[in-house]
Amino acid sequence: MARLLNFFTRDSLTKRLEKVKQGDTEEREKIIKEYIPFIIKTVSDKLNRYIEAENSEELSIGIEAFNEAIDRYEPKRGNFIGFAELVIKNRIIDELRKSSKHKKTILISQFEEDDNEKLQKHFSVEDFTEKITLKEEIKEFEEKLKIFQITFSELVQEAPKHMDTRINGIRIAQYIVDHKALKEELFRKKMLPSKKLIDGLGVSAKILKRSRKFIIATVIILEGDFEKLRNYIGSSKGGVAGGL
Repeated sequence: MARLLNFFTRDSLTKRLEKVKQGDTEEREKIIKEYIPFIIKTVSDKLNRYIEAENSEELSIGIEAFNEAIDRYEPKRGNFIGFAELVIKNRIIDELRKSSKHKKTILISQFEEDDNEKLQKHFSVEDFTEKITLKEEIKEFEEKLKIFQITFSELVQEAPKHMDTRINGIRIAQYIVDHKALKEELFRKKMLPSKKLIDGLGVSAKILKRSRKFIIATVIILEGDFEKLRNYIGSSKGGVAGGL
């Protein structure tokens, strides 16, 4: 009960924050750990979607902002929780603006719309010719997906949400493309050569199952005549890291 009261009592929290400002790093870590649920809720509310606690870039941003709030907080600012909430939300807004301003290309797994017209607005194309070319590539891409009984909307819904998972998926796809036997087996059987991928790359069956559609879609793009779509993968963080 004492610990519960310690968690919710403002005066007690204020005293703990004072200890942190005096250099108590252990107390800082304790406070951050205790308020992880609050950080998740604040970030989720701002993004209007729930964020996961594991491997979440958004949560990392929220924790950094919460840590910043601890450093900047002064009792005259009022309730710490209200102040921390403001700092976190402002940081999320800054990150969204930064992403929107500087990220000119986007990996296909990040698309949230489920039809071609909405999809195309995400691409940075500068003239009419490029728009027409992209539209034709998307149409052909959809036809290739159908061979594997994958619809575009399914790809959008089931694509990995975390950057590290997407990067891993791209690397697996590139591995398949680089190994003729694996590529031929994929197109012949219309399914991932899971056992060979597990043996060759050391990936888990769970990862392959979760990212199956994304991996197949990426193979189709890398293997096919999709210059525009391939450029978006190549210019993504994962593409650069994987040498695409």
